[in-house]
Amino acid sequence: MTENITFWIHIVAATAFIGPQFFLFLVIPALRALEPGARARALRVLTSRFGWLGGAAIVVLVLSGLSNLFQRMDEIDDLLDPDRRYFWIFLTKMSLLGVALALTAAHSFVVGPRQLRAMEGMGGGSDAEARALRRATMALSTLILLASLGIVFAAVLMADHSFSLQPV
Repeated sequence: MTENITFWIHIVAATAFIGPQFFLFLVIPALRALEPGARARALRVLTSRFGWLGGAAIVVLVLSGLSNLFQRMDEIDDLLDPDRRYFWIFLTKMSLLGVALALTAAHSFVVGPRQLRAMEGMGGGSDAEARALRRATMALSTLILLASLGIVFAAVLMADHSFSLQPV
């Protein structure tokens, strides 16, 4: 029963991390209809609140993922045997997680704040710089979403033991 609870927590945390990515991906372009000051304020509130949700979700994902891994290792001998698909799917999932975390950090701590400062007129940059920051933000957001969806796909493959426990 415990393994089902931690698996459920893992899925809820994944939903909390990916759901806002879809929301922001669809809503932020619509904010262009607002005047620049209102758009910057709306973006600051949205990204701050979803940033806290995403950060908490990442912590829960890592902890529940470790718990799930250790529970599966107790159930299945040689789960991380390189001769099984499970190992390679897991390795791919962890690589995508690393990519998603690095991109999220770059977006959250470097590019996003610079873009907000530029939008609020505190950056002192040019229109060309603002456009470059907007493009960088869109590219990072797209890559983070794609990496996150890849992680979910890998999780589905791992959960299907009729596939994942087969030899390579």
